[in-house]
Amino acid sequence: MGVGPSTNPFRSASGVRARPGAGAVSSSRSTRRRLAWGGTAVALLLLGGAWTVAASLSVAPGATEVGGGAFHSTQDLTYFAEADAGVTTVSNPSVAVLSPAVATPTVLAGASASYGVNALTMSDPAQFWVFTESTAAPVNTEVELQFWVSTGAGPTVAHLALYVETQATAPGSPLTFTLFYDLGNPGSGSIALDSVFELSQACPSVGSCF
Repeated sequence: MGVGPSTNPFRSASGVRARPGAGAVSSSRSTRRRLAWGGTAVALLLLGGAWTVAASLSVAPGATEVGGGAFHSTQDLTYFAEADAGVTTVSNPSVAVLSPAVATPTVLAGASASYGVNALTMSDPAQFWVFTESTAAPVNTEVELQFWVSTGAGPTVAHLALYVETQATAPGSPLTFTLFYDLGNPGSGSIALDSVFELSQACPSVGSCF
């Protein structure tokens, strides 16, 4: 559909997968990376460890630092699951941007497609997420997608809540939806991408989310 993630060596398999509550219909993925993007020069440093989940985390400084927290099992939103994530460049900025209004979610296309998390500009560096919608997806069901993108030394954290709705007819085969977050134009400088976090949850009804 015009915009697609390029094959790139910068995908991170490290980070935190936060899954609150046993049996919760939600999924999340955090990827920590440091990306310096300026002109054609790209430098990437992957930060983080294995997939883990923690709440009430505390770290005690000292000769040997000790961390602890409460760990929770969870359940993925299996019919709309994150399959991939990484960095790429925008090749088609004209794709539709997902709705930020819970009352008017973006109805997913009946074929694999691409969408913007924010407005896209040609050739800008972008964070992408790939979601797979399964044939078991319930029809006319709203899903809330929340994204946190941390950039810069400050850092600056952008938070977006967007809403999609599954089709009126379940797909006959799995569909792939690629979402892009435009990181901006580095110009002659650079863009530092510190971390990204995505959280998905099914809404109880169309037009209403917790």
